[in-house]
Amino acid sequence: MGKHYNPLEKEFLIRQYKLNGQIKLRDFCDIHNISDSAFKNWLKKYEEGGLEGLARADAEIGEVLPDGVDRTEEAYKREILRLRIENERLKKNYAVVKSADGKTEYVHLKTKSSK
Repeated sequence: MGKHYNPLEKEFLIRQYKLNGQIKLRDFCDIHNISDSAFKNWLKKYEEGGLEGLARADAEIGEVLPDGVDRTEEAYKREILRLRIENERLKKNYAVVKSADGKTEYVHLKTKSSK
């Protein structure tokens, strides 16, 4: 019996396959030790139901995403953009801090040496 992947692992593999248009489905499945038919089934379920579609019916997973998470594609895009901006700020040693009066301020994490 093969390994059971959770929905997030399945989605990761599907995204890897779709991003690399050069590789054949059979070769991709051989590399990751997945049967061709199972992977095709995952692709179909992912296209129809997204991440929730990949959850096994007999598993007691319930909701894959936490409560209160907006499941629309636009919400995911906004979150990715927000995280990219935050990542760039951290690379440049800035952090966003809320002051006591509720205003947003950008502060240096480290002071640079004047030497």
